[in-house]
Amino acid sequence: MAILGLVSTEQYTADKFTNIRRSVQYFYPNGTAPLTGLLSLMGKEDEETDDPIYSHWEKVKVRQADTTVSSGGSLGPFTNTSGTVMADPFTWTADTSYRVYTTLDHTGTSAKFRLGHVLQIEATSTTSTPLTGIITAIAATYVTVRANNTVAGVINGATNENVGVNVTVIGTAFPQGVVDLTGQISTAPRQITNNTQIFRTPFSFTGTVLKTGLKYDKTGPYRDKAKEHSLQHMCELEFAFLFGNKSVYVPAGAVDPTTGVGLPVYTTGGVLYHMRRWEAGDYGTVTASVDTDDDKRIITNSSGTINEKQYDGYLERVFRVTNNTANEKLVLCGSGFLNIMNQLYKSKSVLDASFPRSDAYGMSVVRHVTPFGEVYYKSHPLFSEDPTLRFNALFLDLNNLKYRYMIGRDTELLKNRQPPDADYRKDEYLSECGMECWFPQSNMYLQNVRAYAP
Repeated sequence: MAILGLVSTEQYTADKFTNIRRSVQYFYPNGTAPLTGLLSLMGKEDEETDDPIYSHWEKVKVRQADTTVSSGGSLGPFTNTSGTVMADPFTWTADTSYRVYTTLDHTGTSAKFRLGHVLQIEATSTTSTPLTGIITAIAATYVTVRANNTVAGVINGATNENVGVNVTVIGTAFPQGVVDLTGQISTAPRQITNNTQIFRTPFSFTGTVLKTGLKYDKTGPYRDKAKEHSLQHMCELEFAFLFGNKSVYVPAGAVDPTTGVGLPVYTTGGVLYHMRRWEAGDYGTVTASVDTDDDKRIITNSSGTINEKQYDGYLERVFRVTNNTANEKLVLCGSGFLNIMNQLYKSKSVLDASFPRSDAYGMSVVRHVTPFGEVYYKSHPLFSEDPTLRFNALFLDLNNLKYRYMIGRDTELLKNRQPPDADYRKDEYLSECGMECWFPQSNMYLQNVRAYAP
């Protein structure tokens, strides 16, 4: 069964072992680098780059909505067209114009509203009916709205009443015969950059050792040591793709002897780096700082406990954005987190506590069908063995991740790197590569899940 957007093995019969990353995944499907291995199986989608700084352009869909702010002091967001504060409470009256004060500057680059937009304002009133109206004028701190419904008892007093409520575009409305429509809402794509990083894992033997047989391998130690270092190399890529931070610097004394130019060290940004950028607002979103923020993707969970309602809320949040291939997430997690999930599901009689197991290229995963999409849990050995990661889980949208490598510098085994007169042999695994992450909001990092609270 094909899962996680992976193609079938039959499509790789001819070349399944021509790529070192791919061959390691085939030989060790439940090994210590599942993300790096799975990316090697995602098809022919790895992309070469001829520059250590590569990029892609990403455009985030802008939600046409805003929130109300005080019209001054601690007053509510509503005034008449002259700026005089309305009574408290007051009646929002059809065919009457009001100023509605909002968060954004709707005359600048952050504008989300334009003339003719029909707004719905989720204000508190005695009837609990949203206020609606058509924008007739736009200023820096407010929009003028001509009401098209009547709502009594709208609060607007001196305690920030109706401040922070949603203001949403629910359409446009124009007179018949209008020709000139001015104003448009548009956002430019953002260039997201990352770096390739040079990974090197050398191993060497003296000339004598190479000729010496071992009890467990009469051909000598080379084959075993080469295998061990290939796994180490994959682990180093794995953690960089997960936790790496994008940077560049020139070490002291690292100068090209021919040109005199400094020789830089690049590091690549992993999935969490891109999620931090998302939370910081680098993608044009509102910044997120606490777990309850809708745009928060790195969840601290400082209490250490989780209940079903919280977990369902996080699942709903991470599934709001998915790739266009499959509505599913891979969860790389520690054994501690998986144990808590097992307790959560066992406590629900309506769920099957023994999850149906799925298999992807020999990799054991546990499948959970949620109302929002399918989740595949995979215990990550590197998480489980680290006490700081054992109770964490990383939700990944694999089809929004891509492996990028410097042209001609994908993972390879370079042999005989020793000087010509050396009485030893030195080989090394070398990769110059990085991670490309599209739509970081389609991922989530849930931390510190140590106990289940029913």
